[in-house]
Amino acid sequence: MVSKRKILIVPDKFKGSLSASQVADAVEEAIRMRMVHLSELEIEKIPMADGGDGSLDVMYEALSKNFSSEARFMDVECCDPLRRPLTAPLLLFRSDGKQCAFIEMARCCGLTLLKEKERDPLKTDTYGLGMMIRAAAEAGARRIIIGIGGSATNDMGYGIWGKNGSISPEEIVQLCDKITFQVACDVDNPLLGLDGATMVYAPQKGANQTTLPQLEQRMEFYASKAQSILMSCGGEFAKRAAHITLIPGGGAAGGLGAAFYSFFKAELRPGWQLFAEMLSLEEKIAAAETIITGEGRFDTQSLSGKLIDGIASLCRKYGKSPVVVCGESTVSPELIKKHKIGNVYQLMDICPDRQSCINSAEVLLSGKDPALVEAGCDEAGRGCLAGPVFAAAVVLPQGFSHPLLNDSKQLNTSQREELRKIIEKEAMAWSVASIDAGEIDRINILNASIKGMHRALDNLKDSDGEKVIPSIIFVDGNRFRSYGETPHHCIVKGDGKLSCIAAASILAKTHRDEYMRQIAAEYPQYEWEENMAYPTAKHKEAIALYGLTPYHRRSFNLTCRQLNLHI
Repeated sequence: MVSKRKILIVPDKFKGSLSASQVADAVEEAIRMRMVHLSELEIEKIPMADGGDGSLDVMYEALSKNFSSEARFMDVECCDPLRRPLTAPLLLFRSDGKQCAFIEMARCCGLTLLKEKERDPLKTDTYGLGMMIRAAAEAGARRIIIGIGGSATNDMGYGIWGKNGSISPEEIVQLCDKITFQVACDVDNPLLGLDGATMVYAPQKGANQTTLPQLEQRMEFYASKAQSILMSCGGEFAKRAAHITLIPGGGAAGGLGAAFYSFFKAELRPGWQLFAEMLSLEEKIAAAETIITGEGRFDTQSLSGKLIDGIASLCRKYGKSPVVVCGESTVSPELIKKHKIGNVYQLMDICPDRQSCINSAEVLLSGKDPALVEAGCDEAGRGCLAGPVFAAAVVLPQGFSHPLLNDSKQLNTSQREELRKIIEKEAMAWSVASIDAGEIDRINILNASIKGMHRALDNLKDSDGEKVIPSIIFVDGNRFRSYGETPHHCIVKGDGKLSCIAAASILAKTHRDEYMRQIAAEYPQYEWEENMAYPTAKHKEAIALYGLTPYHRRSFNLTCRQLNLHI
C-alpha cells in the first residue's frame, strides 16, 4: 500500500480580505488543481490565529473538526467599548479533564465594533471583557484563555478592576484561586514610554497628537493605582506589582497585558504558541512532508514571534522548510534563507495592484483566475555524456490532470509517448528547445539548461500561433535565472509534484530521446538508441574503445581515468 504524502496547511488570515479558513480552503484548491497523484495526497487544514479578530472561529473549527472536542458557543450579555448593550459569544470546551473557555476580546471590546467617528480611547474601556470573564467563571471554566488582539481600548483593564469596574479586585483574587488564566499576546511592548501601549498603538484606535499625552498620563495613573491595590493584596500579587511597567507584552491591547499579568496572574504567551499547543501542531509538522503557512502581509514583524516565525521554528526542529503564501512580501531573500523558509508565493507577483489583489485574493490564491498563465519548465539530458540538453516549457489548461502524469523518469517509454501526444494536443501552449554539445562546453551545463528553458519560453505559442507570455513560471530543481520581469519559483523534485513541470519533463525527455535515436545511426557502436548517451557501462566502454564523437561533451572530461574504467 502506497503511503500518503501529507500536506499541512496552517495559515493565518489575510487581514481585510480572507479568513484563515478561507485561505486554507483556497490553498487546498490550488494544490488539487496543480499537483500530480492526488490520490496519494493527504491534506490537513488547520486555520490559525494570533489572538486577534477571528481567533474564536478558528479555535472552534479546529477543536470541533480536527479533535472531536465538545466545543460549544455560549452567548453572553455584555457591552461594547462604549458600554452599549451587546451579546457576544465565548467558547467552552474540555481539555485535560477541565472545563475551559476561550474569549476573543475583540468580540466585546474590538475596534471593528465602533464606527470611525466613535473611535476614541479616552472614552472606550474594557468593562465588557470583565463581564465575559465573569460569565466564563460562572459556567465552570477552570482555565480561561483570552485573545487580546484588535482592541479599541487603552485603559490597562481599568474597566474591569477599577472603580465601578465589572470585577472588583477582591473578586479577582478569589477567581485566581480556582482559575488559571492565559493570554494570547503577539507583541512585546511595555506598558509605558515611547514603545508603550499609548504611543505605539493608541493612534490606531483614534488618538491624536493632542490626546496622546493625556492617555499616557492616564496610563501612568492606572499603573500607580494598580500597584497600590496589588501591594495591599500581598503574596504573589505584590511581587507582580513591581513588574507592572516592565513586563514584555504589558503594553498589548492598551495595557491589558500588564493587567492580566498582575491582577489575574496570567501567563502571557504568543498567540500562535497557545494555539499550536492546543492543536498538537508540532506532532503534525513532524509527520508532514510539506508545510504551508502564510498571512496577508509577510514582513519582518512576521519573523518576530508571530505565526510564520513560529511555524518556521517548529519546521527547523525537524529539518523542514515551510512554504509561505501571502498577499505581499517585503522580506529579503537573506532573511528568508536565515529562517530556512522555502518558496514564498505572493499574490502581488501576479496582480501588482494592491487593492485588486485584496479584492480578488480568493480567486488568485486558488488559481482560478482565468487570466493566470502558469508555465512549467524542465530539461532532459543534463547528465548525459553526449548530445544536446533539451528544455521544454508547457502551459496547461486550468485543472488539467491525467492519471499517468508524473516525472518522466518514473514512466516507461510507451507511457511517455502516450502522454506526449495528449500534452501537445491539450496544452494551451508548449515549446521545446535544445542546446548542443558545443554550446554546453562553452557555457557549462547549468547555464545551457537555463538557456534552453529561456529559449523554450521565448517560443511559447498557442494553437493559433500567437505568442504566450506566462504570468508565473515554475521550474524543476533549485537553480534558474530570471526570465525578464516574470516571477519564477524553483521546486526541488517539481516534476513529481506539479502537473505543468511534469508535462515539461515529459516533452523534454521524449523530444530528446527522439533526437538521440536519429543520430544513433551515425555512431551505432555507442548504442545511443538504448542509453540516450547517459553514462552507462556500455557507453563508457565504447568511449574507451572508439574515442569521442563530435556529439560528445568535451567539458565533461571524458577520459578512461575520469570515467573510472577498468578494461
